[in-house]
Amino acid sequence: LVRSLRFFKAYLSEIRVATSHDAMYLVQVSLGQPHHPNLMIIPRLLATPVLLCIGLCFRTVNCFSSATQHGFLPNRREAIIKGSFIAFLPSSTSPKLAYAYQPDPDQLRESLYLLSRVQEATLQQERFVRRSSKQQDLKNKMKLTLRLIEKNYKLVDQITYCSNFIPSENLVEATEAGNAAAEELQSAIDYVNFELKVGPMDDEKKDYLTSALQNTREKIFIFVDFMPKEKLEGARDRIEEENKLNIEEFDGEEDAGVYNPVKLPWKM
Repeated sequence: LVRSLRFFKAYLSEIRVATSHDAMYLVQVSLGQPHHPNLMIIPRLLATPVLLCIGLCFRTVNCFSSATQHGFLPNRREAIIKGSFIAFLPSSTSPKLAYAYQPDPDQLRESLYLLSRVQEATLQQERFVRRSSKQQDLKNKMKLTLRLIEKNYKLVDQITYCSNFIPSENLVEATEAGNAAAEELQSAIDYVNFELKVGPMDDEKKDYLTSALQNTREKIFIFVDFMPKEKLEGARDRIEEENKLNIEEFDGEEDAGVYNPVKLPWKM
């Protein structure tokens, strides 16, 4: 039993690491921006409890090894249980089947990557707004996606970190733009959460949300203009490459609707 509990504890630790990496992919999927290669999140998450159960059984079998010697548990059955677990484990946890999100080792470039993803996401949200006809439908969709943007891209954290690399003479102007971007995004979040009710989406509501999203994007442009150009270009190149690979991957697939790209804001 003790050995089983130790095994269970170790596996929970692995799950925490895996799910923290998978969180970034989930936000990409919900925004139509999945990373390449396509993470097999659902099979992976479904396999986890199965692995735990099988692993627990495997450890428990060892506890009864003495009983096996006395004939209470046939050796052949024990061998089948162990063999099944060993055969199943590599195929279910192999990195070839479940690629986790890998952050850029260059922290500044990673922050610029996330800022650029926020800009791209604002265009996705604008498309939601333009196409919406009912307040409740838009609220249900944007409440989730805006929360994912806020939680996973952490706009305020990226602004704070990147500010360390801005020349002192430009720091005030840059941070004002960065803070304004965060405020505009928060205003969109608050509007969706508290102002959208039930009924048709009128032009006034659409204009407010569109303006907040556009201002978020434009203020980020002002902020990143003070960043090292090669770092910013590297972050954007990564996004362009990922999106290109995603288009190739999803082209012709029946479920290609999961990936619904927009034109990148720095390409407009």
